[in-house]
Amino acid sequence: MRNARILRRGATVLAGAAVLLGLGVPSAQADPGNPTVGYGYPNPSLQVRCVQYYVNQLTGLHILEDGQFGPQTEYGVKRIQQLASTKWAAAPLVVDGYFGPATGQAVLERIKRNPWLVDNFQKASTCAHFVPSYTIVLN
Repeated sequence: MRNARILRRGATVLAGAAVLLGLGVPSAQADPGNPTVGYGYPNPSLQVRCVQYYVNQLTGLHILEDGQFGPQTEYGVKRIQQLASTKWAAAPLVVDGYFGPATGQAVLERIKRNPWLVDNFQKASTCAHFVPSYTIVLN
């Protein structure tokens, strides 16, 4: 009886520690509600800057990260979609210049698997909370 109580207490302490340390909690989660970035959408400045950051990091382009969605950003998003479709996305993307959940998912999965592709993983991780995706948020 005494041993069973000690084992239950130990299990409770271990479970509490696991929760505090984040063990058993998935490191990827969705940030629902982030709208698509592109012409005809609200395009909040921070969201556009994050898209521009990903464009610069993953395409080799050097577009201005000014938070304004314009022709250069649209071209950069199309470039990401082309590269993802032909080289590293799980499924082909529509090359339309809109950074929606499918593009966001492909970009965040790419960075999660290859964090050395970005010059600032903390920035990439923070931006992951501001772009549309289905499930992946970098932590």
